[in-house]
Amino acid sequence: MRSSKLQSVVQLITLIILLGCLSNHPFVISSSLIIAIILIVAIGIPHGANDHLLFFSLFQNKLKEKNKSGGLFYSTYLGLIVLYALCWYFIPVFSLALFLIISIYHFGQSNLYTYPIKSKVIKIISILISGIFVLMTPIFAHLETAIPIISSLSQNDNLIKISYEQGREISVWLGILMFSYLIILMLTKQLIWQNGMIELINVLLLMGLYYFAPLWIGFAVYFTLWHAIPSIEDQINFFKIKQSNYHLGNYIKEILPYTILALLGLVLALKLSGEYITQNQGIALLFAFIAVITLPHMIMMDILYQQIGKNDNSINQ
Repeated sequence: MRSSKLQSVVQLITLIILLGCLSNHPFVISSSLIIAIILIVAIGIPHGANDHLLFFSLFQNKLKEKNKSGGLFYSTYLGLIVLYALCWYFIPVFSLALFLIISIYHFGQSNLYTYPIKSKVIKIISILISGIFVLMTPIFAHLETAIPIISSLSQNDNLIKISYEQGREISVWLGILMFSYLIILMLTKQLIWQNGMIELINVLLLMGLYYFAPLWIGFAVYFTLWHAIPSIEDQINFFKIKQSNYHLGNYIKEILPYTILALLGLVLALKLSGEYITQNQGIALLFAFIAVITLPHMIMMDILYQQIGKNDNSINQ
């Protein structure tokens, strides 16, 4: 189970950041990108650095039965990263579309997996609507900032043809859709009222953050505080089942070498891209890097959440 206290802390921090953005203080505007990069590097990227241990814990018995090591995991994991990186180079529009689909599913699943929605169809719909809300709302709310990055990622300057004003309207409607859908889930008893009310508060907080904060602050706060930290908590809770004395310190110790390798890979990619890339091209490269490591990470987390769901069902039966 996720900690309600931790969720309350995340809500409070988000509210404080939102109020800071509403003040229009020059520091918030000028330093938004730097703050976002620090959060992404310190929390966002590291939260997927433990995938190898998740694999060995999830498939420990099968590996023993077949007398196999983890070589297949590493080759497959790295192979997916290399393949996706090549796709970004040769077919960027397809790669961008795939990144959006992956992120929508991954974010939506992480948001709602703890809630016992009985219908599988409704759960999938809920994951998609939630994922679309958290990912696409800030993009549409700040098209003036997002379009140059999307153009660099897709290598297509004409991919988005709607106006900034239309984008802001779409972002509002996405918030209304998410809010209304949660109420429908509550009224149809697919989501209990207590959980539903918490999610309604979350939607209001995120909507305010996405709409009034700079794009980079909105994305980084969600990606790190609302997604990465709960994901880390889920992973630690899973490892505690295997090791009763497992704690955050163990997790940090385990992810540190792989986090350093990932960051060195990012630095190398920036170096190889040339010394004269623009800021937007550098940001686009950062997002492409996040994309290539998100694909295999999403697969591992999907397997983890399925396993947690099976364990919960067996306990309830």
